[in-house]
Amino acid sequence: MRLLSTLDIVNAACAEIGADPLQDLDEETIGGQSVTLIYENLVDFNLSIEPFEFKFDLRQLTRIDGEPPLSGFTYLYDVPGPKSGPPRWLTDDPTDPDCHYTRFRLIKGQVHAMDMPIFASVPFRPDPQNWEPAFRKATVSGLAAHLALSLASDANLHELLKMRAYGTPQENYRGGEMRTAINNNAQATPPQRIAMDRNPLTRSWRS
Repeated sequence: MRLLSTLDIVNAACAEIGADPLQDLDEETIGGQSVTLIYENLVDFNLSIEPFEFKFDLRQLTRIDGEPPLSGFTYLYDVPGPKSGPPRWLTDDPTDPDCHYTRFRLIKGQVHAMDMPIFASVPFRPDPQNWEPAFRKATVSGLAAHLALSLASDANLHELLKMRAYGTPQENYRGGEMRTAINNNAQATPPQRIAMDRNPLTRSWRS
């Protein structure tokens, strides 16, 4: 079965605990909690374990017209959504992966900066079809662990599936299948060079 949608992931987790597949995500568990809420909480938690590359998107910030901000910066920007947190980094040169922009402040979710245009690496919750395979497998196991309690009331199966997904308690959710996802992400992420300043002479020397 190809796991391309939220319902695919949920039903793969149901299959792990021997439960019947769900027809929609609005069904409630034994405790009255919706399956959608359980799924979203788990996926957001799993995405927070490691800065997985597939959860970031490079976007141009949206300039807000009007008077210059009181912060003293020249420009004010919105970070376009959907997003699940603040930008990982900013840049004024998206062609250079090592060029990170530092002359800014993030105030109430808006970026105050001295230059334009500005781009940002923005975290979001990607659809399952865009997940890395090992992360997908760990998420199915982790969700199955939750459903083992909320649908099947099976504490033993819950612990077994949780350990398969995340390893032992000492590994702090970074073992098991999730460890494979973390290792795969590290191998796919190019190493960052030491950040240089914004001096044009320095940039010329680097080019």
